[in-house]
Amino acid sequence: MNRKRDWIPTLLVPLLTWLLLAPVQIAVDEPLLLFERLIKGGGWVQILLLSVFGFIVIRQMLDPMKVPLWRRRIWLIFSVYFFMQFAIGLFIDQRFLMTGKLHIPVPFMIAAGPIYRMQFSVMTLIFISTIVLSGPAWCSHFCYFGAWDSLAANGKTDRKPLKNKWLYKNIFLFLVIAGALLFNLFGFRGLQTLIPALVFAFGGVGVILLISRRKGKMVHCTLFCPIGTLVSYLKPVSPFRLRIEDSSCTNCMRCIPSCKYDALNRDDILNRKPGLTCTLCGDCLSSCQDGSIQYRFFKLKPETSRRLFLVVVVTLYILCMGMARM
Repeated sequence: MNRKRDWIPTLLVPLLTWLLLAPVQIAVDEPLLLFERLIKGGGWVQILLLSVFGFIVIRQMLDPMKVPLWRRRIWLIFSVYFFMQFAIGLFIDQRFLMTGKLHIPVPFMIAAGPIYRMQFSVMTLIFISTIVLSGPAWCSHFCYFGAWDSLAANGKTDRKPLKNKWLYKNIFLFLVIAGALLFNLFGFRGLQTLIPALVFAFGGVGVILLISRRKGKMVHCTLFCPIGTLVSYLKPVSPFRLRIEDSSCTNCMRCIPSCKYDALNRDDILNRKPGLTCTLCGDCLSSCQDGSIQYRFFKLKPETSRRLFLVVVVTLYILCMGMARM
């Protein structure tokens, strides 16, 4: 790894943070940055703090051996930060919330909410932007719920592939989309929508506590969550890929336990590419002693592709830290 070249992405992240958040601070009438809502001019302080945090994060993530630890660490920080704002905004000060109607803070509402209301939200735009720019990284870096599935699945990974994975994924996706359309069609309101949403939400929590924890795989994100399924289908719009180099891979299978997304099973490795549920998390790179698992971005070299991916992902992560609220 070339540490001199690492200074380029290290400086790019804070620079991009300023370039992307400064217009938000200047041009938007209704403040989107939390600190600006609390005190006049506070948005600039928040941008500075986010830039420093981005500098720290990218420096650590550039080392492939540190990615498994730091990715989970920053992901959990974002989730705690998100839910803390939600709780404070709900019970103490509404300035901690975005303008608009509240919904249950679980991922499936990112799809169900806009379909039911027939209008986009800030979270919808953030979600779509992350897929276009970073492919499936939403499911390994940005989802405020997935961090808890990752925490639950932190034990020994079951090497057996999940059975009937795509059948279940498609069923849950269909139920959410069809349910939102029917609720809108029949004009359901209040408890008529809240109770089914809570049932689905607590079902997801049950999957995390009972199945993800037992299998050591992120079963909620990989099999149950309809947003995860949407990401799997939509991620090809991004040019970032993960490939297994055929000339150097020895089929040692040591990378299988490193994948919590059920995307590196024996057949995937023999096919020389991760399965559709791969989120480009990069955890597997630290387990491959031959360096066979590589990022790809068009014709760029693998290491350059990985640096570019990390710049995009960490910058998006910082933007989510600044703007993703209920």
